Amino acid sequence: MHHLITVVRHLRRIAAFEISTRTLIIILMVTGAWVATQKLEFPELLSISDKVIHIFVFFGFAVLMDLATERHPFWLWKGLPLLVYGAGIEILQYFSPDRSFSVLDWLADFLGIFLYFLLKIGLLWWDSRSSPEEKSDN
Repeated sequence: MHHLITVVRHLRRIAAFEISTRTLIIILMVTGAWVATQKLEFPELLSISDKVIHIFVFFGFAVLMDLATERHPFWLWKGLPLLVYGAGIEILQYFSPDRSFSVLDWLADFLGIFLYFLLKIGLLWWDSRSSPEEKSDN
């Protein structure tokens, strides 16, 4: 586990990684805003709950935001901007003829971010419990 954390910390210091990760976030967010205002019809095989999609997408956004910057605290620099983005998407959908505003969608966005945050805290806690010998072996 310590090796993974070390790799992530190293990647954050590489300018090209930081720029490409931030660019990817922007592209995905712009694409997400566009998709959020389009009429979508999923085939029955893909009838995944809309809330599950929100959870997965915002979990992924939280991962990317965390990879893109070391700024702390997480909720101020990463979580809050993602929640504002999610609220913005819901507001866009309010004005879209084919979509609708949903507080539950926004809560699913929060849940995705929160689940990533819990995973991150858990991994850091697990890593801190490792003995110094285990860390030097990795």
